Amino acid sequence: MKRLLLVAAALFVVAALGIALLARHVLTGANVHAAIESQLSEALGQPVTIGSIGASIYPRVTMDLTTVSIGKPARIQLAAVHVGTGLRALLSRRIEHADVRVDGARVTLPLPSFGSTGTSATPTGDGKPPVEIMSIDEIVLKNVEVVSGERTLRGDIELVPHGEGVQIRRIALAADTTTIAMTGDLTAIAPLTGQVDVTADTLDIDRLIGFVSDFTAASTSAQTAAQTTATASGAPSVSPVGQLSVGLRVGKMMTGTLALSDFAATAVITPDAARFEPLTLGVFGGRYDGSMQLALGDMPKFQWRAKVSGIDTASLMAFAGSPNTITGTLSGTVSLDGEGLQMEQALRTAHGRSRIDIANGTIAGLQLVRTIVTATSGRGGLLASAGAAVVAHDTPGGERFSRLGATLQLAGGVIETSDVSMASTDVDLSASGSLRLAGMDADLAGRAQLSTALSQQAGSDLYLYTQDGGRVTLPVTVTGPIERLSVHVDVGDVAKRAIRNKATDEARKLIERKLPGLSGVGGLFRPKPH
Repeated sequence: MKRLLLVAAALFVVAALGIALLARHVLTGANVHAAIESQLSEALGQPVTIGSIGASIYPRVTMDLTTVSIGKPARIQLAAVHVGTGLRALLSRRIEHADVRVDGARVTLPLPSFGSTGTSATPTGDGKPPVEIMSIDEIVLKNVEVVSGERTLRGDIELVPHGEGVQIRRIALAADTTTIAMTGDLTAIAPLTGQVDVTADTLDIDRLIGFVSDFTAASTSAQTAAQTTATASGAPSVSPVGQLSVGLRVGKMMTGTLALSDFAATAVITPDAARFEPLTLGVFGGRYDGSMQLALGDMPKFQWRAKVSGIDTASLMAFAGSPNTITGTLSGTVSLDGEGLQMEQALRTAHGRSRIDIANGTIAGLQLVRTIVTATSGRGGLLASAGAAVVAHDTPGGERFSRLGATLQLAGGVIETSDVSMASTDVDLSASGSLRLAGMDADLAGRAQLSTALSQQAGSDLYLYTQDGGRVTLPVTVTGPIERLSVHVDVGDVAKRAIRNKATDEARKLIERKLPGLSGVGGLFRPKPH
């Protein structure tokens, strides 16, 4: 039995050595080296150089390539490539259903323009190459670096080639504290076309935009150069970027100091733009439902179109640089355009049109009722009890409201509006004017109406000559920084109207008393409502 085992072991060793020698004979050598370089160059449409070729037989018959470079200049560099195949390849000299393992790769974006070069593999005397790579079932890359500009992602990639494209079985890339997972199917490599799904726990959108911008800007440059070369040679040129649809799911996304949550979008990426539609995300405690378009270039341009709801106005105002000014829950529509290297920067300098409605909040420094009480107290104004009621309703943080709405036109750092409307328990305000974003300085003019309850406590003269619809109505201006707004009542205008209307009323009474038969004429002198 021992002799049989020794003989079997010896035969196994001899067979292994024989297979190893055959593998070295078939899979290595100068002719094989040149043939493999030529076949890969033909398949990829880019020059391929291989440092050295070796062979091994465990666990499969494997062709071992080292220092592989693709492109000129080399944009893809592979430290070690192992092409595994079956024993049959040693006899047929055809590598079929191979698995490719790459250990150590550096990919510099943009990728070169892949496609047929129009050349053929290096022939032997009988017209056939010494070894042919017929099919590859999978490609696995470990320790990969993907470089775009000054940004680098590191991770692993698993691909399954098919036809003109490749299935992305798994891509796991990491940069800083961000890990990105990708799956999908690219129907074509030249131009890059297909669909990819991307998920991440956290993502810095400014870094992502920079990464994509570097990629597309360089791609455009490469495409221009390729078109110039193609025009000179009479050959067709192919853009390295086609249309790529990307499904994005990110738990937390950052842009500057702005945090977004539950980011979900379908992004369509073309050589010069990226459109996110539909796009949903959480921001300032509320939701954004709409779209975002990004035009790529030296200065990215943004476009936002959406409905927003449930926004915490206090958080929004703090982001805008004016904390502790307005509170409440905001909803509305957004139609804005901006530009900047960061999305946060673009938001702060955006222009466009929006509609906002804020419910159940306060405006710091705005004391409309107190100002009206003070301004009219010596002019047939409110009773002391009304003043006491006003004090009881004062809000330390400012005027409390149940609803505040406006249509906003934003341009050049100034918000223009013609329909500010505020409703509260004690007073309503309607106004128009502007708000300068730089210092959050307001300049509004309109009218304030006291509630029915407070109007009924007003002095009879004030009520008679300022009421409109049974409510005291006064012209007001609201100016100054939003955190300490100044309210001014045009008392002069009120006094003039009161004197004029008082005189008219007295004239009417005199006519009715002296000439009772002409009492109907007195109606011509009734004061006009305001």
